[in-house]
Amino acid sequence: MKSKFNTILNFIKRVGFFIPFTWYFVLFVAAGWLGIVWLHKQESIPDSAFADIFMLLLRFAKYFCLAILLFAFLSTVGSLLYFVVKKRRKGIDFRINIPSGNETQQAKQSIEINNNPILKPLLVFIKLRLKYDKTHFSEKFYLVKPTSFKFFNTSLNGIYNWRLPEIKEYRVDKVIVYFEDFFQFFSFAITIDTSSNFYTKPVTYESKIMEAFPRKTEDTATRIEEIKKVEGEHINYKNFESNDDVRRIVWKIYAKNKELVVRIPEILDPYASHIYLYASFFSAFDFLGNDAVEVPFLNYYKTICWSVYKQLSQKGFDVRYVYDQDIPQQKTNNDEEQIKYAISVSKWQRDKELKSYVQTKDASVVIISSLTDINEVNELIEKYGNEISFVFVPLTDSLQKQHLGDWLQWLFVQQEKDAIAKYKTNWSLSLLRLKIAKNEKQLKLLLDKYDKSTVLGKIG
Repeated sequence: MKSKFNTILNFIKRVGFFIPFTWYFVLFVAAGWLGIVWLHKQESIPDSAFADIFMLLLRFAKYFCLAILLFAFLSTVGSLLYFVVKKRRKGIDFRINIPSGNETQQAKQSIEINNNPILKPLLVFIKLRLKYDKTHFSEKFYLVKPTSFKFFNTSLNGIYNWRLPEIKEYRVDKVIVYFEDFFQFFSFAITIDTSSNFYTKPVTYESKIMEAFPRKTEDTATRIEEIKKVEGEHINYKNFESNDDVRRIVWKIYAKNKELVVRIPEILDPYASHIYLYASFFSAFDFLGNDAVEVPFLNYYKTICWSVYKQLSQKGFDVRYVYDQDIPQQKTNNDEEQIKYAISVSKWQRDKELKSYVQTKDASVVIISSLTDINEVNELIEKYGNEISFVFVPLTDSLQKQHLGDWLQWLFVQQEKDAIAKYKTNWSLSLLRLKIAKNEKQLKLLLDKYDKSTVLGKIG
């Protein structure tokens, strides 16, 4: 019953997108009609000059209101007809681009829209509404565009700061173009089909300083400019020589075998510049239908993954990001953009487990979450905990805990004000919460035993 009601409500809402007049028009007509009725009822002296002048002014007011409505109507007709003709001739070009320098705007995604040709006189507003992911619609918006003093513009382009709930790829399949007059009395809508897609980028935030070192040299034929420090293998030794540091002598071996040996020291390798970064999106829990796990937890994890990648890159390493799921290849020669795209479109998956994903012979950094199987982490960290840097992301940090006051407000005072409040409430009521919280606590205790592990907490 509730589903049927929501379907009818959504249908009525979508029909409302195409109503050719606005609330401003309704208010203007209602106020004008009430004003004229009230004025007609005013007492006046019949057959007097005052009555004649009054009726003349009243008639002038009626004509003036009609002139305003006619001007408002006609001012949009030219642009509308021009667009209709171009649409029938299939001459409309609609494109969505992602402007650069958008990494610091959390919870906002700037998109650049170009629509050409479109006739836009100075006294006409052109607004847009996007249909995305087949069933969702954006708000009606007006593009922020460069200052232009042209009386007629034949193209529409500008920036729209769109609040989107998820870090992922969005697909736009339909655009509703609104032609509105200067007074915004009329709003004529026309749709165009499109096949545009864009992805929301994860933001970068300042995280803890990480220690990570290359474990594999990719190509010794190319020497890097900045020499990187690489840890020596403490399990490898060599015979003591006169130029060796006596502090590196392994006295336990000497006491047993009477042989002077030293640990291989840390070396300055001019070639070991590659860091292999593994970010596991595997979930050991069945979270299907849990909005908190699928949206805020996933957004939070993607933000951490991107921030770790950026921090390692800024240290001068060539970071090789290894995917744990199939990612479409972007049409770009920029490896960083491809990695950003890969992180953005990644999802929680239950196909590739941690032990089958991480290649221990070359892995330098492994990122895991509260959904990772603790047994697999324990098996991996027991063998490689002193060689691989583990980054643990406690997902529950993305949602603040519900306090008693929040519950009382939710029950008796107010509904959730935004999506985050709704996610908090649903997560507090979720049967999965205790299981994930327990797994998260055990992972923290496990990783605390190793110096190379890092727990990245709240990001704001």
